[in-house]
Amino acid sequence: MRRVATSASLGAVLALALAGCSQVAAIAPVGGNHLTEVRFATIDVLLDRGVELEAVPTCTRADDGAISCAGTTGEGDAVASSSPASDPDALTVTVSGAVVFTGSVSAVIDAAAGDAP
Repeated sequence: MRRVATSASLGAVLALALAGCSQVAAIAPVGGNHLTEVRFATIDVLLDRGVELEAVPTCTRADDGAISCAGTTGEGDAVASSSPASDPDALTVTVSGAVVFTGSVSAVIDAAAGDAP
């Protein structure tokens, strides 16, 4: 009898833990630093516009704190994004040099998490 109760308790704990995974996944990008937020926002913008990626953008931080990211579309076009240190919420995303998005990093992340205003 004791073993059944332990298994049932373990099952309940496991179910609760698994239920919380999707909630944690949804908020994980929000808890990141500027570089991480810019990377997630860049990817969200590209996916929202139907841009298939061959090389997911990787990002670097300049000495002044500005973030720049670079990747490649499935067709081989260059993808780039940037966010200045002077306005960490500003984001510009380009594909083959053409601007496809200019706006707020936090708005993109909120929209992707289903929290659009």
